[in-house]
Amino acid sequence: PRVLRSRERGVSLIELMISMVIGLVIVGAVIVSIVGSSKTGKFQAAYAQMNEDAQIGFSILSRDIQMAGYSQPTGLVDTAVAPATPTFDLTFTTVTRSVFGCDNPFTSATVATVSCVASTPTTAAFEVVYEADTSTTVVTGGLPSDCLGQSIDVGPPYVARNRYYIANGASGRPELFCASDKAAASGQPIIENIDSMKVWYGIPVAASPRQVVRYVSATDVNTAGVAEWDRVISMRICLLIRSAEPVLNVGDGDTLTYRDCNSTIQTSNDRLLRRAYFTTATLRKNMPF
Repeated sequence: PRVLRSRERGVSLIELMISMVIGLVIVGAVIVSIVGSSKTGKFQAAYAQMNEDAQIGFSILSRDIQMAGYSQPTGLVDTAVAPATPTFDLTFTTVTRSVFGCDNPFTSATVATVSCVASTPTTAAFEVVYEADTSTTVVTGGLPSDCLGQSIDVGPPYVARNRYYIANGASGRPELFCASDKAAASGQPIIENIDSMKVWYGIPVAASPRQVVRYVSATDVNTAGVAEWDRVISMRICLLIRSAEPVLNVGDGDTLTYRDCNSTIQTSNDRLLRRAYFTTATLRKNMPF
């Protein structure tokens, strides 16, 4: 049988090169898609971790701030001017200095009365004081407890003095710590990957005690005198949170800059994501009806 020569012809070099180029383009597109998906996944995981850390941290801090100055009623006092129309007022346990803060760390977070380190403000610290009972705190050994779940064995009344600050943990990472004045106690981390904390204190005007007219620093409140702390009706807190693992890469066009709690642009070379989170909590005791 006769065989046609055109059917015996192979692939030319030009056709082979075109096929290879098309194949490389397809493979490159697949690789870019895979790498992009992997990077997006890392960013999403990092932001999810940061959002969760912020939510947990603010939940703990806001709850304690709202408890500041709380105490149980201890009795009734007749305050009537005319005996025919008796009027009674509740009496409470006196809780002194229900909130106190510093723009820098505490000298010691476990002493009876905390004080501020005399240095340039770095990261804030604050103390919340209230009467603890078995209804408002975790019960430990039949007794109310502090922020670390340790029983408060001095009382009644049992007074919780919870101190919050930023320090490096055992892993070397900055963490949100809590401590109390409980004997032989030491501060313990409660949330990790917290770079710094900044707190502003809401001060009202005398004519409208429920309205915050300005937010000031702890230094401003301390300069005004101890009595100024009793006028604080809210606290605005910023937590600068970072990712647990490095995800940024300058070669991929990522930026290493971020805005801190003062909205100042900062640069970090550790390739960690950072974001400032804000919340405001009210001191219920100092909010008149």
